Amino acid sequence: MIVFVFLGLLCSTLMAYPKRSFAVCFGIPCTFCGPLDCALAAASYLDSTYTMDDLVMVGNNGIPGASDDNIEDHINEEEWWIVRDFFRKFFVRGLAEMTEYLSAFGMYQVEMIGYLLDAKQQIETQRLFWKLHAEAHKDYHPSDDFCWYGTSARSMAASETRGRYNAVALAEWNLNRQLGDDATNAANGVGQDQDGRWREYVQRFCDPKDNNWVTAGTGLDLACDHDGVVGGPVGAIDKERINRDVDYTGLVEVQKTIDMNLSDGTVQSGDRDVLAMAANLYGNHVLSRSLSRDKLRNVDARSLYLALRSVAAKRTVAQNSFNAIVGMRSSGTSDGTSGVDTREFIAAAFKDLMPTGTSDADVYKMIGENPSYYAQLELLGKKIYENPDFFANLYDTPANVERKKAAMKGIALMLDRALYESELRQEMLMSVLLANEMRSNFRTLNKDLQRDK
Repeated sequence: MIVFVFLGLLCSTLMAYPKRSFAVCFGIPCTFCGPLDCALAAASYLDSTYTMDDLVMVGNNGIPGASDDNIEDHINEEEWWIVRDFFRKFFVRGLAEMTEYLSAFGMYQVEMIGYLLDAKQQIETQRLFWKLHAEAHKDYHPSDDFCWYGTSARSMAASETRGRYNAVALAEWNLNRQLGDDATNAANGVGQDQDGRWREYVQRFCDPKDNNWVTAGTGLDLACDHDGVVGGPVGAIDKERINRDVDYTGLVEVQKTIDMNLSDGTVQSGDRDVLAMAANLYGNHVLSRSLSRDKLRNVDARSLYLALRSVAAKRTVAQNSFNAIVGMRSSGTSDGTSGVDTREFIAAAFKDLMPTGTSDADVYKMIGENPSYYAQLELLGKKIYENPDFFANLYDTPANVERKKAAMKGIALMLDRALYESELRQEMLMSVLLANEMRSNFRTLNKDLQRDK
């Protein structure tokens, strides 16, 4: 009976219709109801407003007025239990715990994802770092053959400067010789100049076998005698310098470095050879010294002296090319750092192109003890490309190939500059030659214009 009452209360709570519960309660056969239940039902009926139909449903066993309040109290208690006990103590707490659990579990999942993302980023960063490290190690590791450029070009600027100085000094010497400077051998004129040059020729350049030599006393034996004593020295003292004053090929063209340096105040073996050849090539007969101060008071003498200076200017233009070539081939600087001279690196590069067993001394005979600017430029602009190892070593890292391209471009610029300066000298020579060719026509035209006036 208690079970059925509980079921009735539960149904009334869920359906919120107490009359239906009352009907159910009192619709149960009396055999299952106790006396107390019927009394409560009757008491509830007496306090209610049930109709006659309801009373019929209750029957003779109904006890009106007692169950209505009881059921309402049960319903209220049930509602309060649902709200206060079940909802607050169980449902809300369960939802909160479930929410907390889901939040914590979700954070654990996000944390694991974060670990994966951090690991991915760390691995990618390390991979990028080691990749850049490998590239830097590869790019900043120059090859040995690239060092050819740096070591061979260390003294090029100093050698070029010295060569230009030698060319300027040679031009000044020629100008002083033409104008009769007191410090030159030609100060008094053609006689003194040729007399001094002859004595130097006999002692330094004369070859007794020249001029159809057959036996002793023929050829240039008598001309090359130094002191006129039988058995005395005859001809050039240094046999390697025979005819150097006229041998342009042997003195200049063949040698990569001329033993000449006019900047240190000392006389080198090549200095006198170059000066003797310059005197033979340009201004073999120096300008006249017959125009004294008194004669220059005359207008015609002044005009003649200006004409002589014009000749001297043209000779300097002609000799300028010779001076530039000789200056480029004059002794350069071989000053190195750490006790190592630049010439050693240049000699090593040349030895790679020569037969096996070639010594440094053999190479120095060819390029000179102090390689000239021309020798260094020839090495960088030509000789290193004749070595097959250069092309084999181009199979290198991209960075080293780019470095070689930059060095080759720099060498090409120096070659272009040398060619440009040569073209300027050539244009100057052509302009002087053209002026000389047009000089007679200009004089004729000028006379005709003056006559027409």
